Amino acid sequence: MSNNSKLHLAGCIVLTLILAALSGMQPLVTVADTLEDYRCRKDTLSCAIVLGSRLGSNEGKGVNLNYDMLQYFGDYAEASVDIVPGICDLSYLDSLKEGKVDIVVLAHPEQTIADEDADKVLVSNLIRNNIHWAVADSDRHLLRMINVWLDDFTDSRLYKRTVAKYYRTYSRPRINKETGAVSPFDDLIKQYSQKTGIDWLLLASLMYQESQYYVGAEYKEAKGLMQVNDVTAARYGVSDLFSPEGNIKAGSYHLRYLMNKYRQEGLDSLNVIKFALAAYNAGDGRIEQCRNHALSEGKNPDDWEEVVTTFATNNKFIGKTTTAYVRDIIGRWEELRETVHK
Repeated sequence: MSNNSKLHLAGCIVLTLILAALSGMQPLVTVADTLEDYRCRKDTLSCAIVLGSRLGSNEGKGVNLNYDMLQYFGDYAEASVDIVPGICDLSYLDSLKEGKVDIVVLAHPEQTIADEDADKVLVSNLIRNNIHWAVADSDRHLLRMINVWLDDFTDSRLYKRTVAKYYRTYSRPRINKETGAVSPFDDLIKQYSQKTGIDWLLLASLMYQESQYYVGAEYKEAKGLMQVNDVTAARYGVSDLFSPEGNIKAGSYHLRYLMNKYRQEGLDSLNVIKFALAAYNAGDGRIEQCRNHALSEGKNPDDWEEVVTTFATNNKFIGKTTTAYVRDIIGRWEELRETVHK
């Protein structure tokens, strides 16, 4: 911990004692506390984000916010952070009490934490929208450090920028007029756009379709911003699918792989994109079966719109979901291009 941090902690200890004395309350901090009580005693903090998963909700946006905040806190505490976002799951409180998880991010602790657990779980100061961080009773020193850090961080410009980044409404085809932002992850999208050669607005449109820019999105085996499964992620050297950069990397490289596949078969540029998107959604094996069926029906297997017309006679693939998926992404992509580049 830096000297400035030590001075700040010392000041906070003194201020807390004074305020407690004036109010007559029993302080969590005592005279016996030292700066050592505020040090993070672990090299790695295991953290679980168990907020609501409804896309576009304040708790859903809170997943994104708290994912970043935990990383910032890890830097402050000089500890690496292992984060597991997910849907509300009270088993994480058991893991917390058993010492398997160090910090749980939850909302409405007065409703989430049962009365019998109230003396076993400690809750941080309010972060936003009834969201708090919880630690085990045995980790009082960690809670002290969290609250001291939150006191500073929630007054910082970085906190305000992070809140604005994630709580802004990103919807079709609205773009922030002041910043030109399409998503909260434009910088990462542009970075992997350059690495893959794919238009960043197409990647942004795909990401919105998959997760509405929600880090904690999960559907069956697919996870994160671009809804990538573990097997696909491993192919591109990604192990943490809830990491925005890791997920965008895996999703972008996988889309490039699919686009190269159809490009090498000689399809025109628009059909390369349409078939790649369809394969991203349904799997390239399934789309290959659809193309073969279209050929058997006398249709052009290299033209997506002609292939779509044969779904009605394809008893192995209904195709409505994938058809809408491709149509929506392409439509949003075109609107974004028209808005951003005009």
